[in-house]
Amino acid sequence: MYDQLPSMDVSSLQERVYQSLRLALLKGHFQPGDTVSIRKLADALGTSAMPVREAVKRLMAEKALIQLPNRQIRITPLDPQLYEETVRIRMKMEGYAAERAARTGSAELVERLTELDNAMVEAVDQDDIEAALAANHAFHFEIYRSAGSPLLVDILESLWVRTGPFLATIRRQPPLAKKFFKSGHRFHVRAITAIANRQPKDAGGAIALDIRTATMLLRKLYDTDARAPESDNALGPVSDL
Repeated sequence: MYDQLPSMDVSSLQERVYQSLRLALLKGHFQPGDTVSIRKLADALGTSAMPVREAVKRLMAEKALIQLPNRQIRITPLDPQLYEETVRIRMKMEGYAAERAARTGSAELVERLTELDNAMVEAVDQDDIEAALAANHAFHFEIYRSAGSPLLVDILESLWVRTGPFLATIRRQPPLAKKFFKSGHRFHVRAITAIANRQPKDAGGAIALDIRTATMLLRKLYDTDARAPESDNALGPVSDL
């Protein structure tokens, strides 16, 4: 009787859980230093603790999560030097992806990018930072997927997994968030124009400058928090997710 029961594909479930958590990090749903509760993650995902635990192990191997001596798991805190190095790599890699996309830029791609950028601006005007973050992420990866290199997209996702939580700290100061996205909009328009005109160097330069300018604004937020004696620093609040 029991041997007629269908088997459960545990590996498939583990992969889905991993991809869900990875995407949450990539989109900035968590902030640096946040405490991760395996039990609460499992409850939120509607699964048992085992696949979540396996996903967490993989994300720790990717340096997106860390485990403290007391076995507490946290989103990797900000290391300014390492973050700066990651940003420089992102500028090169994402600029290169934009160049590739511009070489074969289509009217359909330009239309999708324009819609996503407009959605980001509209979300900012409505003080919807979550929607603006989502539109910004979608805009960038629409370009990167159009580069025609799944390997390159995978590499860029890994880099965003490490920087996504820091990007999410922009939620702390809505006025700075508006400046952040308005600046991004200007570089997005440059990138769209370059892709429409099939100008690879201009497209790559616009994306690289977008990343650099965004980093400067985020560091301004970090420096402000670090100087405030009673405010949270860039590690963010320790929350039980």
